[in-house]
Amino acid sequence: MLLNRDRANAVMDRHGLDGLVAAFPENIYYLSDYWGPMFLMSRNYTLYALLPRDETAPAALIIPGTGVYHLEHKPTWMPNVATFITRIPPKAIPARDYEFSTEEIDEGGDQAVTADSIKDAPLTPYPTRPGAELGPRDHQLLDRYAMHRGGAQTTATRALAGAIRTAGLEKGRLGFDDPRVLGWLGAIGLEELSGVDALNVFKEIRMVKSADEIELLKIAGRMSETALNAVVDRMHVGMPLEDIHRIHALAMAEQGGRSEWIIANIRGLATGEIEPNELIKLDSVGSWQQYRGDVGRSVFFGEPTAEMLHRFTAVDRALQIAYENIRPGKTFKEIVDLTLKTVHDEGFPGFVIAGPHSVGLEHTDHPVSIGDQMPGHHPLAFEENMVFTLDMPYHEFGWGTTHVEDMMIVRKDGCEPITSMDTSLRVKTI
Repeated sequence: MLLNRDRANAVMDRHGLDGLVAAFPENIYYLSDYWGPMFLMSRNYTLYALLPRDETAPAALIIPGTGVYHLEHKPTWMPNVATFITRIPPKAIPARDYEFSTEEIDEGGDQAVTADSIKDAPLTPYPTRPGAELGPRDHQLLDRYAMHRGGAQTTATRALAGAIRTAGLEKGRLGFDDPRVLGWLGAIGLEELSGVDALNVFKEIRMVKSADEIELLKIAGRMSETALNAVVDRMHVGMPLEDIHRIHALAMAEQGGRSEWIIANIRGLATGEIEPNELIKLDSVGSWQQYRGDVGRSVFFGEPTAEMLHRFTAVDRALQIAYENIRPGKTFKEIVDLTLKTVHDEGFPGFVIAGPHSVGLEHTDHPVSIGDQMPGHHPLAFEENMVFTLDMPYHEFGWGTTHVEDMMIVRKDGCEPITSMDTSLRVKTI
């Protein structure tokens, strides 16, 4: 289970919420464990997840009726799978299965979906070949459709409303990652439901990982470092920087993961080609089962100067001290101040730091300032089982661009590395 239920309960209590409604793919996945084709197609608002604060109330995954087949591949722990029907082809379904109440036809040639027309309708619009001998997979799929038949709604929002009523939350106070959904629910009869913008509530919950999430992040982090190393191995002077993206994508795919991006630039720009005697920044972000890995390194073709090597040593020393001091309860600001002081004391004046960030289903997996909130609106502290990086990109006009970054787990007595922590400058011959 991805969901850290104890953490979710504590955060809901802190914000006075009776439950959470997820409309964004990463939050639906996090709450329900389900990831399916509609996310890949960007068919937003065809799926929702409902997590009641009361653990005895049924949590619900809202999903298109035709899509329940995918639960055979990516099951959900949620007991209520609430469905809706989008297609009723009048010629494909034998009349004996149910009666049509309207002759309206939609633009696709199917019967228009109404509350009457879906009564007891099968979830799939596909027919059974007359007289055909059904194979085991046919029976498996038909059993899955039969398992969820009955009670389907006409839209995803109506299915969500039904799930809210089933959970006894029609007068509750819910958190929505997309507040528009509250208005849609009110328009179809849930006028007594109240809610708040919970975009950062979800991030606050997700900032502390479950054991299963940490295992996924370990794989994602190591894959991302492996992909970055593959890029470094194949780099050469004259290579267009855009070729680095293709190498990274292939290296992630060969491991079964996915390249989200790799930032490769020289003197702050991601255009042109690899040049000798120039520092090159690499920031590798890959994913495994939607969880992000994030690793940064620097490369140099030629003979690095003594100043370059000294600066990398200063950064290494600062990171070492930062990791030694990180404990649950330490604030991000305290660690940023300590890191900067150490870098400057070690003889690298002017260094600036991007700072720590939690990593998970998103590259930045902690509350962030939105709307008119000023930077720093959400004071953040390290917590046990948070996965984070100290993001250390640096650019100096007239000198160059560098980057180092590793993934770490906060434990109660210190930090546990996920990636190698080998932040040395990668020197290659011309």
